[in-house]
Amino acid sequence: MKAVRIDLTAWRHVPWGGASGDQDIVILGLNWSTATCLMQVRDAAGDTGTPLVSLTNALAGAEGISLAYDAGYIHPTTGAVVGATSIRPQINQNTLEAIPLPSEASDPLSLAWDLQLTVGGLPKLLFAYGQFTLFPGVTY
Repeated sequence: MKAVRIDLTAWRHVPWGGASGDQDIVILGLNWSTATCLMQVRDAAGDTGTPLVSLTNALAGAEGISLAYDAGYIHPTTGAVVGATSIRPQINQNTLEAIPLPSEASDPLSLAWDLQLTVGGLPKLLFAYGQFTLFPGVTY
């Protein structure tokens, strides 16, 4: 499976992802609800130090990544029932606020992220990656 590039955006003073579902990644036709997840955000691709954000499997509503399979999921273009796994990442506000500001606090911060999945018996795979832009926001 080839990794998918998805560029993400977040705002420093509000939580990202979670119950809103606006950051969900949907895998059509597969039940990967038992996958082991690791998503990290770093200053740049290739960085090997401590990540700015590191998410692992968590219950829905908690910081981390929750997975859910819906056997009745309908394909968005064909209308066929195909089932799907929803990957729901969540980064809490306090985690985003702890990321160091750029030299000019009003500038957005351009970071890198990726998501690894390990699914029952298969080798670990890089599922998605891209740019993670953190905007400073105004309201605290």
